Amino acid sequence: MATLLLIDCQKDFHPGGSLAVPNADADAIRITNFIRQNASSIHRIVATMDSHHPLHIAHPSFWSDGQGDAPSPFTVISNEDVVKGKWIPREDIKPSARDELLIDDAILTAGEDGMPSDLYTTDEHGNKKLNMKQWCIEYTKRLEAKGKFQLMIWPEHCLVGTEGNTVVTSICDAMMEWSRKTGGSVEWVNKGQNLLTENYSALCAEVPVTKGTSFDYKLLESVSI
Repeated sequence: MATLLLIDCQKDFHPGGSLAVPNADADAIRITNFIRQNASSIHRIVATMDSHHPLHIAHPSFWSDGQGDAPSPFTVISNEDVVKGKWIPREDIKPSARDELLIDDAILTAGEDGMPSDLYTTDEHGNKKLNMKQWCIEYTKRLEAKGKFQLMIWPEHCLVGTEGNTVVTSICDAMMEWSRKTGGSVEWVNKGQNLLTENYSALCAEVPVTKGTSFDYKLLESVSI
């Protein structure tokens, strides 16, 4: 039984989108043709969706230089930049009403790094509040320790509810045709909605901070069969 795994086939990554990838339109044509020509042989279609909010740690509006100016897209923010205050995160970042946590301490401390100091402050009412600068220092430190890259600021892209978040029309049409022909339904995997970490992979965030951003063993096992 064949599983077709499609990664972020969204309009913002295609010509005309805010983070267009060269030759993505040609890739979309190949994917569309593949689905239509092999529909009967495809048992499952699993499609990942990069899905962000405007105030994401890798978007310009999350940061300022202290003068009210946000970093330009493709600015690299290092741990040193955050420590020295070259780039300052907003302190009013909060989860949506449907999200209980931006950070789950149990997940954050599950690795070898343990709990960072001064991650929380207490307001005048005794309520615990995330110290956003301390989190960004910790995040960029953990990101750089992995040795892959530093924090890159991207143009706002794949914002939930916008046209750029949707699947390219030809691929979407082919997937719906596949569904009607075979009786299957596309399995959607959303990633990137946690404001405080990045999800380059559909399997795990770069720095897991909640259960939902931790390694998705169930997805891995299902597409490895």
